[in-house]
Amino acid sequence: MASYAADGAGRPLLWLSDLAEHSRNLAVDPRASLLVVEAGSGDPLALGRVTLLGAAIVLAGTERAAVLSDYRAAHPGSYTEDFHDFRMYRLEITAVRYVGGFARMSWVEAADYATAAVDPIHAQAAHVIDHMNDDHADALVAYARVFGGQPDTVSARMTGVDRYGFGVLARGPDGARTDFRIGFDQPVATPDEVRAAMIELLRRARAER
Repeated sequence: MASYAADGAGRPLLWLSDLAEHSRNLAVDPRASLLVVEAGSGDPLALGRVTLLGAAIVLAGTERAAVLSDYRAAHPGSYTEDFHDFRMYRLEITAVRYVGGFARMSWVEAADYATAAVDPIHAQAAHVIDHMNDDHADALVAYARVFGGQPDTVSARMTGVDRYGFGVLARGPDGARTDFRIGFDQPVATPDEVRAAMIELLRRARAER
């Protein structure tokens, strides 16, 4: 287990001691991978996770100085100057393995990862999910019945949301659960746009029932 930050291109930065076993391994073979798991409770296999594969290189001089601020921002209590047996590593990514939960997985090319942008809804996603689950459970049932192809849904919960749509876990009368995704008509960029998209979907769901 290791603390990490990321530079402007999304490449992991690792501040590692020469005494650590993984530092000794990297000195022999720089190939490495970093597994990052989504924070959350419940079944860990249902959480999103990504494995970044590549080669870990040691940064020195101006390159090291340029990324120290990124690392300090992610770990303000880190000892980035007090210990001289630590080195700054950067993982040069060659491939990415993404798992979004059950039955959602893919490989991502390094070039596609390098040009990707942080989802604009990410910072507010937890609030949107809690609000929908706490205050709009009936709307989620309607979405599941009409857009999720689950006409017998008795309850539903939002499991995730991003610029392109949201995940739903629906439960039928026999207790069976179905996990699926519903897309927005167009990408959204703010919580207000998420709200407008949800209202439009609810209007259509009620019209089609």
